[in-house]
Amino acid sequence: MTFENDNLPQGKIDHFIETSNFGPKPLWNLIHQMDAYFQQFFQQMNTHLIPNSLSVDTYEANSKMIVEVKLPGCNRNQIQLEIIGNRLRIGVEDSFHEEINYPTHTGRKQFFQRREHIVSLPYTIPEKEAKVSFHNELLKITFPKEHLKRRYLTIED
Repeated sequence: MTFENDNLPQGKIDHFIETSNFGPKPLWNLIHQMDAYFQQFFQQMNTHLIPNSLSVDTYEANSKMIVEVKLPGCNRNQIQLEIIGNRLRIGVEDSFHEEINYPTHTGRKQFFQRREHIVSLPYTIPEKEAKVSFHNELLKITFPKEHLKRRYLTIED
């Protein structure tokens, strides 16, 4: 009786892993598909929970403050701007009315939507010196920073 390894198959030890469906590549594909599923799910949830939110970008240049708002599909008649102290309220209203004449009756559809965003700034906005432009679905509000009177406080011991 021999106890040698002559009868055992010679080859790689990882033969079972390579021939089975449990290798690293299918597992990676499963993880990637689950990640894509959850990413798509949360993107759809955001569109339902935060419908058509306004994309606002605020930054400072050398002597001016600039607020830019992306408004895809809007025209200038839908935009409302209001200065409230150091806050800028940007509102967009959209309404749609349609009347359909059927042989037996008339149908009407109405739709109204309002989006609003308030931008808080560290100082009062000068109304007379503010410039507003709307080109290529981009609303741009520019006003000077020169009326800023900054005062610093010292910390006592």
